Amino acid sequence: MNTNKLTRVVRALVSGDFDLEVPKRRTPSSGIALFLGGVGTGIILGMLFAPVTGEQLRSEVSDRARKGFEKTKSTAQEYATRQQKSSGTVASAEKSAS
Repeated sequence: MNTNKLTRVVRALVSGDFDLEVPKRRTPSSGIALFLGGVGTGIILGMLFAPVTGEQLRSEVSDRARKGFEKTKSTAQEYATRQQKSSGTVASAEKSAS
């Protein structure tokens, strides 16, 4: 290490302007993990400081989860029915073309 570089390092250390940690390289996945961690923390804090009792909160959460599951199930069934109808239409069109 040359003297100029050593002098700059000493000045930075004395002035408190030197970071001894190596900067970490951030990847997109680390940003996503931080975001999801923040969302999870927010949900937990929201539940802890909610203005309702634990029993009411559990009841509301289970009701909403059940409704969401039922809605997802009905939507999936609707898409499956549409797919079967369109497949039947394509199959009948192929038969008539033959």
